[in-house]
Amino acid sequence: MEAMMSRIFSVLGRTCCAAVLALALLGGPGPARAADAPRELAGIRLGQTVEAMGDKLVPADANRVFHKPFIGIMPVAPVPGYRSGYVDYGLCAKPGRIVRIKMHYNDDSLAFFNRVMAALTKRYGEPKEWRGNAFGTLRTWKWGLRSGDGQPVSLILMHYEGEDGAFTEGNSIRIAATSLVRDEERCQAEKQATIQGRADTQSEARDAQALGPDWFLPR
Repeated sequence: MEAMMSRIFSVLGRTCCAAVLALALLGGPGPARAADAPRELAGIRLGQTVEAMGDKLVPADANRVFHKPFIGIMPVAPVPGYRSGYVDYGLCAKPGRIVRIKMHYNDDSLAFFNRVMAALTKRYGEPKEWRGNAFGTLRTWKWGLRSGDGQPVSLILMHYEGEDGAFTEGNSIRIAATSLVRDEERCQAEKQATIQGRADTQSEARDAQALGPDWFLPR
């Protein structure tokens, strides 16, 4: 009898443990979910047009990004806490649509950079990519995120202190709607292919004319 009761309690114990574990897995709190990707920075929203955000920008003629003729640049009007900034907007697929926002903080210190870095990590999780250098003069972290509607957004935080004019001194942050940037790239590539195709056709016509009609006739 004692042996039978022992077996019964053993089975009941294992069953209870399994039930508790199942409840914990099903009903217990899961790991904290990172926030959705940001769509706005300094009051400016990705996907909006420069016209819609006109009160936050400094109107300027289309200043194209070097080696990227499908992207225009427009300065951001003064914003508290930031030294300067600009937006990139499309000139091909959807002219005027904002695809990237970059802002430079007033505070250039490394301590401020570290505070912003900690806040971003808490909100979005660990960054996916390090782009700094071995000398410590350039510190760059990149997050690859998804917005609430599933669209990819890149977020880059950078600190620079050096003499290379390719980088802006101090701290900056940038967000970009990756899919919107690619839309502009594809649009430009298609236009370029069409232009190149016409140029090739015209070149072939000129070459044929230079050869003369006898070249194309049997002898």
